[in-house]
Amino acid sequence: MSIQVGKADKAEKGDKAIASKLDKSKQTEIKEKLYNTKQVETSITILDSPEVDIVLEALLFISKYADLNKNNSVFLIKKGLIPKLTQNLSKNICILRLSLRLFTEVLNFEEALNEIDQEIYDETFLQITDMFIDHKDVHVRQYCIEILSKIAAMPRIAVLIFKIDLLSPVLENIKFSKNSTVQYYTLLLFFRLMDIPAAISAVPECNNYDPKKITSFKLSFLQDGFKTVHLVEKLLAIIMRDSREEQHEKAIQILLNCIQSEETSTYFIESIEFLELCQWIKTCHPKYLTPLIEVFLKLSSVPEIKQMLFDLSVEESVLYFFRYSNKFVINKTCQTVSNLTTHKYCCEQMLTPVIASTLLDILNRQNDEEDPYNEIALKTIFHFIRRYNRAIEIFMAKEFKPILLNYFLVKSKLIADESFAMVLEIIYRCLVHPLYQQEFISSELFVELLTLFKESTPSVSSLCCEILTSVLPTQDFRKCFLQKNGPKTFLNVMENCQDVELLTQILYFLFSSLVYEDVAMAFLHGGLIRSLRKFDEFLKSKIPLIKKVLNMALGYYLPIKFFEMGRLEVTEKLPNRFYLINGPWTAPFPFLDVLENIHVSPYQTIYVVDYSLEVVKENLPELKSQTSLLISKSYSKSFESSPSIKKSPENSNLTITSHDSGTFDINYGGISSDPYLPRYIYHIQKYEKYLQGDIQTRCRFLAEYIDTLLCGPKEHLTLPQKIHEYKLQIECLKNKLGNNIIPIGYLRLGFHCERALLFKALADKVSIPCSLVKGNLKIYWNEVAVFEGLDTDEKVKFYVVDLIEDLGNLMPVGSREANKYCNNN
Repeated sequence: MSIQVGKADKAEKGDKAIASKLDKSKQTEIKEKLYNTKQVETSITILDSPEVDIVLEALLFISKYADLNKNNSVFLIKKGLIPKLTQNLSKNICILRLSLRLFTEVLNFEEALNEIDQEIYDETFLQITDMFIDHKDVHVRQYCIEILSKIAAMPRIAVLIFKIDLLSPVLENIKFSKNSTVQYYTLLLFFRLMDIPAAISAVPECNNYDPKKITSFKLSFLQDGFKTVHLVEKLLAIIMRDSREEQHEKAIQILLNCIQSEETSTYFIESIEFLELCQWIKTCHPKYLTPLIEVFLKLSSVPEIKQMLFDLSVEESVLYFFRYSNKFVINKTCQTVSNLTTHKYCCEQMLTPVIASTLLDILNRQNDEEDPYNEIALKTIFHFIRRYNRAIEIFMAKEFKPILLNYFLVKSKLIADESFAMVLEIIYRCLVHPLYQQEFISSELFVELLTLFKESTPSVSSLCCEILTSVLPTQDFRKCFLQKNGPKTFLNVMENCQDVELLTQILYFLFSSLVYEDVAMAFLHGGLIRSLRKFDEFLKSKIPLIKKVLNMALGYYLPIKFFEMGRLEVTEKLPNRFYLINGPWTAPFPFLDVLENIHVSPYQTIYVVDYSLEVVKENLPELKSQTSLLISKSYSKSFESSPSIKKSPENSNLTITSHDSGTFDINYGGISSDPYLPRYIYHIQKYEKYLQGDIQTRCRFLAEYIDTLLCGPKEHLTLPQKIHEYKLQIECLKNKLGNNIIPIGYLRLGFHCERALLFKALADKVSIPCSLVKGNLKIYWNEVAVFEGLDTDEKVKFYVVDLIEDLGNLMPVGSREANKYCNNN
């Protein structure tokens, strides 16, 4: 029994076969069809065939070949394709469509245009023109209009194809067609037909002529034509004539279309009609202001013509638009004025007290749906203030301050970020203005700026930081800044900052604030050094200000610099109450004022250099022998009676007098003053012959003097015995003072640390340039600067001062003996 396979089954199998061939996973099996020259030439030849199917197949083959490469189209032209195509324009619709389509493709090449510029093709072009006018097929008409637009580029053919009946469908396409391709080629044909005088005169008589629609396309080739015939000037003349009022609306619409096109937007500003318009709008009916402000807005946005606008006094005409209360006109006028303020002289001419009052009245306007917070007028005021140095004075004379603060304090969350940035900049300019700074300074303003700095976007925070930097010199701000914990806020933002501009502004603020003691100490207490050290080296190289701020912070407070760096340079003299920690310290750096306020004694010993007392020379008993200090081994015995301490009535420093009271007052548990260090300074300053010698003599003298002070009360002790005596002394002093903070003058026995610190403290007072350096294993030393060489070629060399063995010996830095002394081996 045979099984019959139906057509449906065969079709299904065929579909599956096709699907398998077109499977995307098997794209490697799809091969591009190859064309050879013989096949193409054969296809062109058989276009003359009376067989419709053969001709249609040949056209399809040639179309695909032409689409592959532009050189293929040139080859087809040379092989006589165009005459063959013209012969097929009278055949059925399929052949006609393909022939016209192929014709449009080859007309893109110069070879084809040269070929068709012959009289033998004139009948063909007239036939195509008639098809465009009368044919019912949409595709045929589309191909025809494309062909006509291309061949009309040749003047002879344009004149040939033009007829009155051609304009009507062209204008109909322009007015009603929704196809962008058809629109483009129709407009191109229309533009090329306008070179024919008869066409120009015939256009106004056509029912479908719509200049409003034509200008709305803003095509450059059309707009250039309108510019040539001075269309804009003619439109302005029509608008200003009362006798042609019925045409005003249409003329205004065409004018607005021309304004939006680059070719026709500005060329007319030197015309008589435009000058007349500038005068006419001052007295015209308000209904014309709404569309005409668009013209001035467009003109004001072109930088190249602003000087010309100023020369023509256009800014004066623009201000007349403010007489109309329409919100749209007011907003557009504000935008126009903003644009004109970029020209210096326009800006100065426009801003008068009347205009300032008008703009401030606009800021108080309410119920504007388009611009509810009047940000456009705010922008205009901002541009005036930014570009004209007297603008602030003019606006402030009109009660601008309450309006500005209302935007800042109340509307900050309502207006756009750009507008709020403008408000901030205006406040910034008021705060730095000498006439209005005190008027704007208030704690409420400072608190709001700090809050914005902490919580806003990087751009707003950066501007707030810049404003705060400008008010740093004011005592009121610094007081508010410290009360509101501003240093902590700044350090928190800096540590989490990812924006380079904001980080730079913060660093500028820190750099400026470190000259004020209260703010600088607050930052140091808050961990400024620690925060700055967290930045990696790459960022420090990109923002050099980080290192500058770090160095400035360290240089501001030398105790913390020595703690962090382990070195004070020869140019850095010890300040009063300089201190160092003798021993390891892993906790955050301790500040003396904090320790004193909370009555806490540190675990490690802290040595303090206290210069707060001074010697009254006339009351101090003279020593019998000045040299006795150099040879005595128990210098403290020479002071059998200790002076008392009192305040000098002439200054705030404490002075030492020679009354017979036997003890100094000790601030038990706190930080006691040092009554001995001032006497050391007084005594060494009396040895002029030693202090006026060379640096070697002065260093040896000071080293022996320090050894006299810190050698201890007992002679010929071994090193372990001296260490024992030293520890015993420290414990006694701690018990006596009630604190581990010991003034350096109280010591009677000391080693590297104590001697180096005292050497630095005394050397600074007798002009010996020396540094203080901390090394390893509690080793401290001093380096002195020595000028060597001739006067014309002096060089500075540094030497380590021996304060332990060969007293006063100078050892070149880096030498073997210096390294041994400093334990650097």
